[in-house]
Amino acid sequence: MTEKIKITLPQSTLELLRKDCADFLFLKKDRSPNLNDFLNTLIINYHEAFSAGEEALHDDIKKALANVPEVYRRSALDAVLKVLAKREKQQSDGKSVSLSFKPTKESERATIMIEHVLLHDESLSSYYRRLFISYAQKSKNEREKLLYRQNYELLTHAVKKGVQVCLSLPNGTVVNGASIYAVASAKDELFNYVLSYDGEKNKTVRLAKIRTVSLLPDKASIPENCAALFERQIACGAQYPMYATDNTPIRVQLSEKGKALFEKIYLYRPTPVKIEGDIYTFECSANQALYYFERFGDSALILSPKRLGISMRNYYHYAAKKYRSIYNKE
Repeated sequence: MTEKIKITLPQSTLELLRKDCADFLFLKKDRSPNLNDFLNTLIINYHEAFSAGEEALHDDIKKALANVPEVYRRSALDAVLKVLAKREKQQSDGKSVSLSFKPTKESERATIMIEHVLLHDESLSSYYRRLFISYAQKSKNEREKLLYRQNYELLTHAVKKGVQVCLSLPNGTVVNGASIYAVASAKDELFNYVLSYDGEKNKTVRLAKIRTVSLLPDKASIPENCAALFERQIACGAQYPMYATDNTPIRVQLSEKGKALFEKIYLYRPTPVKIEGDIYTFECSANQALYYFERFGDSALILSPKRLGISMRNYYHYAAKKYRSIYNKE
């Protein structure tokens, strides 16, 4: 099949697909989003699981209708499926938009399988519509695992079997003999991060930024102190690497406005290990504390460690200096 496939989708679903295409790094050589490549990869990696889920649902309905006389069973099944389809349509109601994509050589097996085996009493466009809507209903970190399914499965297999891997990255870097500690999701469920030890130090790489994974026969080995840092990193925020220098609790004084901001600003928020009045204590990385609290202005004051307080002071100092150079006369 080489001709384009045209379908209609809820606008919200199409917007999510386009955003995922860019966020999960499906890019052309000019760095613009490659939506066709993204959609074909989605189909390759998801059509089997999606269809298996559909079959499992049908089997459950058939079991529920087991006591219905056989002569009425087929019509009862069709009626239930129509109700479910109607409910699905109502849940995705809104403005519909058109989308077309062209199957590639890589997706040929999947598209043939869909058209000649998996399609049951519906149009091809309807099948793809439901597949894309089903994908969009998953959390973002689960969608990333799905799109990079082969690499994710190899990495989790390496963790389970305790073996090393060889990783290649888009910039040409090859990490040979890496020991994988975990593939961990950020607390906000946005992306997944591969935590590995390369024989010298800990490394953190987004799952979408790993091009290939190859299993090696050598046993994985991660020093206890490095494993402890990984454990803290996962607890505080997998996207923020934890270093040996992150060994001092971070104490932050929040004003009443700062407390309100802390409750409101969820993204990348560290979890306090202790709250004493207006003093919040954290055991996250220095980078996480800086990135989070730099949005608070004078509503948050880093009391310790001193080096972190100085970093925040310098951040505001140089920002203020630039603003004064522009607005000093006003």
